[in-house]
Amino acid sequence: MADRTNLTAAHAFFEAWNAGDLIQADSHEADDLVAERPGAPGPMNKEQTRAYTQNFLSAFPGSQFKIWLTVTDGGYVVDHWSITGTHRGTLYSPSGHPIPPTGKSVVLKGTLTSEVKDGKVLRSWGYFDLADLLGQIGLLPPM
Repeated sequence: MADRTNLTAAHAFFEAWNAGDLIQADSHEADDLVAERPGAPGPMNKEQTRAYTQNFLSAFPGSQFKIWLTVTDGGYVVDHWSITGTHRGTLYSPSGHPIPPTGKSVVLKGTLTSEVKDGKVLRSWGYFDLADLLGQIGLLPPM
């Protein structure tokens, strides 16, 4: 039963994103959530994580996550995912520099590891290739 509860909590983020409403995941996140993501200056609290994530959701409205692989181990859930979307909104760099919409489509792959306890995500580590994303929207030369 714990695995099912942990999966529900960890996957609430993906479901909320796909619905375009990050608040939907709120009841599955601990108030003292700590998260790490590419480009963030360091670990973020719940409010900072929501702002970081909303930046990407606003820049790629209607984008959709697909989970390809999930591995659970005790209180941890690891998801390998891909996301597809089109850059239709302003994306803000970690320094706050606005990146205007390019209209370019992207496909990005990454992982999200969530530590879950009592049905709440306590800590999460998200990884994706930020340089790949910037290249797909035309900000970096082809490699």
